[in-house]
Amino acid sequence: MKKTSLIAVNILTFLMLSCQGSENQLTQYQKQEIIATASEVVKKVFDHSNNLNFVKGLDHYSGAPDSYYITDGVLHSLDDLKQQYREIGPSVERLHNTIQSWNAQVISKDVVNFVLPVNLKLKLTGIPEFEGQLVWTATVQKQKNEWTIVQSHESWLNCAEVAEAFSPANDKHDK
Repeated sequence: MKKTSLIAVNILTFLMLSCQGSENQLTQYQKQEIIATASEVVKKVFDHSNNLNFVKGLDHYSGAPDSYYITDGVLHSLDDLKQQYREIGPSVERLHNTIQSWNAQVISKDVVNFVLPVNLKLKLTGIPEFEGQLVWTATVQKQKNEWTIVQSHESWLNCAEVAEAFSPANDKHDK
């Protein structure tokens, strides 16, 4: 009995490892195709943002309780992000994101990580246009046959410069 159990456990272990191995052995072509389809949702988010339709871009984000979004060190839920964009949206006159390079890593056939350096031009009401750089990262997961952003992180490369540019107390804007 012990010998049969040991053989059964070994066979199950071998089968499980075999199945895991085939998932991780995607061809370069398969990886390129996965990245191409996953990047479409990212492009949509940036297009919505460039068209000042920020909340619509969030339609591609997961509202699951285990999905988190970080903006300059602050952790947000999807509802938090929607509220934040509703509040700031009316003061945005112009915005243009330019993705400098596409850096993607296929984790599995259903998960892709993106690390995107972005050049951003932003004009808020009453404040001169600002141009800066940020890095946007995201984990995109295929859920119900659609790519969905389940995690993102956005950080300015020079936070002090951004704070100075958008500070209402900054006298240089009055000159």
